Amino acid sequence: MTKKIKQLLYFLCCSGLIGCSLGNSSLFSEEKKEETFLKTEGQHSINFNDIPIIEFIRFVSKISEENFIFSNNDLGFAISLCMGKTMSSTQVLQALLELLHFHGFFVKKESDYHVIKRYDKQKDGDHKVSFDASDLTAFNSISQIPSLKEGYDFFVYKVQYHSGMELEQSLKKIAVDMRNQSNAPLKLVNAIQSLQWVKATNSLLCSGDPETLYSLRKLIDSLDTPLRQVFIEVLVIETDAKKGMDFGLQWSTGVQHQNRLGLGVSNFSPAHSTGSFANTMQSISPTNPPSSLSQLALAPGFNLGVIGDIIMHKGKSFLSLGTLVSALQTDGNSTIVLNQKIITQDNKNSTIFVGDNIPFTGSVVQTVGQSQQLTANVEYRDIGVSLSITPRLGEDEVISLEIHQEITESLDQNVMHTQNTANGIRTTKTNMSTHAHVPDQHFLIVSGMIRNAKSQHKTGVPCLGGLPVVGAMFSRTLKSDEKRNIVIFVRPYIIRSFEEYRKLTEKQEKIFESQTISQDFIEAIELVNPTECE
Repeated sequence: MTKKIKQLLYFLCCSGLIGCSLGNSSLFSEEKKEETFLKTEGQHSINFNDIPIIEFIRFVSKISEENFIFSNNDLGFAISLCMGKTMSSTQVLQALLELLHFHGFFVKKESDYHVIKRYDKQKDGDHKVSFDASDLTAFNSISQIPSLKEGYDFFVYKVQYHSGMELEQSLKKIAVDMRNQSNAPLKLVNAIQSLQWVKATNSLLCSGDPETLYSLRKLIDSLDTPLRQVFIEVLVIETDAKKGMDFGLQWSTGVQHQNRLGLGVSNFSPAHSTGSFANTMQSISPTNPPSSLSQLALAPGFNLGVIGDIIMHKGKSFLSLGTLVSALQTDGNSTIVLNQKIITQDNKNSTIFVGDNIPFTGSVVQTVGQSQQLTANVEYRDIGVSLSITPRLGEDEVISLEIHQEITESLDQNVMHTQNTANGIRTTKTNMSTHAHVPDQHFLIVSGMIRNAKSQHKTGVPCLGGLPVVGAMFSRTLKSDEKRNIVIFVRPYIIRSFEEYRKLTEKQEKIFESQTISQDFIEAIELVNPTECE
């Protein structure tokens, strides 16, 4: 019995030794495993083929112990990575940042998180300057790339609607003022100072870190916006002052057609009178238009101006300048000086000139000596009709028009030089400059510019009419001296969309076709010989 107990105790002791030995072996194995992990910590060999970018972000977050915030809806693309050498966790993190930048994202550090944001959707022609894809495979030398090491990048912005030079100058002026402030963002100021205008492509080139470039891009986007356009009809006519009262809205009255109300003033009162043109015009509001003519205080006097959307001429109403032009073509008492249709942008000047460029005599130099010579300097000037319009769009669809109009005519075409004097070309000039607020699609009529038109016509029998003394018996000289009234019609039309652009074009084409057909019909009638019809 004692022998069996001894054997049992021996067996238990052996088992305990074995257990201790196994336990020690297990502990030794765990220590050895931990030691092997420490030796390879920070060195990773990565080989991914077409994996979602979100999975790669999770992998980088695990090995670098960095936190990321992103939207699953934005990160819907896959990537592939192939590394020939092992990399540290910091290098893998930098590779992720470069991949995100390559796909249009940037990472903004906020507290303990990396927030992944998308750049704004690029316009046509915008480009981000990125490094070649071959640089992404050489991750062992990634720290040698300046943009990855310093967070430095370049950006090219294609300016679409304005001059890049104007944007560059304006932004740099702001940067100069910001630099003098103590709390100014220096990175943004430096990025603005780095702006360079590329004339060949009308682009802006700048440099900075991705976050600063994102802010600068949003600033330029807010400036590079399309301006609204204005279609302007201009009609300048010259009519007999005695019959000029036929134009407008019967001057001192008004007319109401369907749901449209035409407004007019005439007989401009003296300064001591109670009624005035200014009070009448100021009483018109585009947001609260009058419902009847009785609401307007119209004054008697000389015709000065009109605002409304209906034109009256000889008892007929015209809703467009095109129909008025057709009526004036058959009126022998009026002359169309200018009939122009232009499209210009908001706050952009538009200039029109119709006329000739004729020589004018400048300084005259007389050389005294054996051979006396008379030298005259000749310069060329424009003679004709010039019109300058600048529209400025405000609130409530009201357009501020700055109008400058000038009519220049030559009175004498004979230029003679003598030893003492130099006779140049005489000209007559009529100009007008005004600022007015006009509602959208309403007429502005400016008149009252009266000038004397003198002319002399000589008719007679050929050959005999040119003889001295007796030639007066065979010729006749007609002299006319009349007063001409210049009337200017202006109608602005705001274009809000390309659909309105198309409709407006079709409307003008129809007006042009109707005028052409009417003119062809009149000319065809004049060409018919009445004797041929018998």
